[in-house]
Amino acid sequence: MVPNPRRLAPSVLVGVLALAGCSGGGTQTGDATPVTAPATVGSSAATSETPTATASPPSATVEPPAPTPTTTASTAPAPPPDAVMPALHSRTYEQARTEFSRQDLSPARLTAAAQHKDVTLPRDHDAWYICDTSPRPGAPLRATTTVTVRLAQDFSDCTTSFNGYLYEKNDPASTP
Repeated sequence: MVPNPRRLAPSVLVGVLALAGCSGGGTQTGDATPVTAPATVGSSAATSETPTATASPPSATVEPPAPTPTTTASTAPAPPPDAVMPALHSRTYEQARTEFSRQDLSPARLTAAAQHKDVTLPRDHDAWYICDTSPRPGAPLRATTTVTVRLAQDFSDCTTSFNGYLYEKNDPASTP
């Protein structure tokens, strides 16, 4: 039977920590007495004394070392994480603008285009439906990314296409 690595890892960790605790935590000298750093006291009289080596018996409980705080050398603030492209499919253009504002994204980053080659996007297209977006939903949105949304007047037109045209009669590859 092969031991389960998930059960084996905690046992190994406890063993390693126990061995580390048995070493006394100091530097070993030739006579196997650990040397510990002397305690510093604020008075000048205490600094003139010579340090003494003390040995402590190993304890039965092993405490893991406290994590050391990490500091960065620069004082510049960390850049904000990239935003994520929201799912806008089947929403209106106006709803997409509202969603961008809600997520603290500038609605000016939205670029509207018609879903079909034979459809001209009107100036007022707030009620048109989003068929497709670029970048795709869930993709990271960097500060310079422009979002293109493909719109159709009716949502059912999102799935209708004749080689990129809404109407078959406008498709040059279509034979009458």
